[in-house]
Amino acid sequence: MQQLFPARIATDRAAWFELLQREGIRDEANLDAVYGIYSDDGALIATGARYRNILKCIAIDRAHQGGSLFNELMSGLMRDVFACGHRACYVYTKADASDAFRHLGFCDIAHVDDTLYFLENAVRGLPHYLQALRGQYVAGSRIAVIVMNANPFTNGHRYLVEKAAKENNVVHLFVLSEDLSQFPGAVRLALVKAGTADLANVHVHPTGDYIISAATFPAYFLREDANITEIQARLDARIFKEHIAPALGITKRYVGSEPLSPATAIYNAALQREFAGQPALVIVERQQADGDVISASRVRRLLAAGDMEAIRPLVPPTTFRYLTSGELP
Repeated sequence: MQQLFPARIATDRAAWFELLQREGIRDEANLDAVYGIYSDDGALIATGARYRNILKCIAIDRAHQGGSLFNELMSGLMRDVFACGHRACYVYTKADASDAFRHLGFCDIAHVDDTLYFLENAVRGLPHYLQALRGQYVAGSRIAVIVMNANPFTNGHRYLVEKAAKENNVVHLFVLSEDLSQFPGAVRLALVKAGTADLANVHVHPTGDYIISAATFPAYFLREDANITEIQARLDARIFKEHIAPALGITKRYVGSEPLSPATAIYNAALQREFAGQPALVIVERQQADGDVISASRVRRLLAAGDMEAIRPLVPPTTFRYLTSGELP
């Protein structure tokens, strides 16, 4: 199996795009590596790509389907994924292609109508994750959840958590694990824990791979068009509704209203659509300071400008101390 990009990007990209079009697969810009298999006469007859440990853009020329080409392509792609240190391999595919992946050991996680199927091949996959999650169950008649990036943790985040904590017996607060933000995952998790330490019924966790991750919702971290973002958002919402919520007995999910981020606004709409009241979705109006929404992006802009005094009223003391000293709580 030969890697296409970047070695022969000009000629191979055209052949790659044509093959994808013929097989009804849309091309994507956000890819780490693209591979191809060529016929004896030099024609591109099979291709597959990956972004991190997610397999994408898998297509085989119709004249060469039905043989061993698919297995050869997938074996090479999966070797590449695991050689990069990943412990799981994910794939998005169409309904009519999903059986081929199941035959290679992939297991279903969720699907959106017949538009998108999401499967995984992992040493310890979703069942293991859910088993660990059930071990963190806390009894209560009203169990809520919040999922946040907290890049960094602000007073707006704190307001959302306080509201959920007042209205519920138990609040599970998940902080995105992906290190694709300005503040690393470990830092964001530590700041959230420190900023909510006084709220006894709030339990803070990292999200792992199945809640707004680069696997389940890559459009959250990458610039994608609205259609891709919506489908991925619906997929992530279904994973939460079908797997995460039952494991923890969640009855409500709290989110902030979203006037700033198009991807997050689409995600909130997808949650509303997919949840259909089970669990209930509570949308809380964002807090403001000086006539503007308190947001992590606002804090980051002020941080880049070196305006620490303007940041002070926007973040909890624990976050401010970290921003000024670099020391974690």
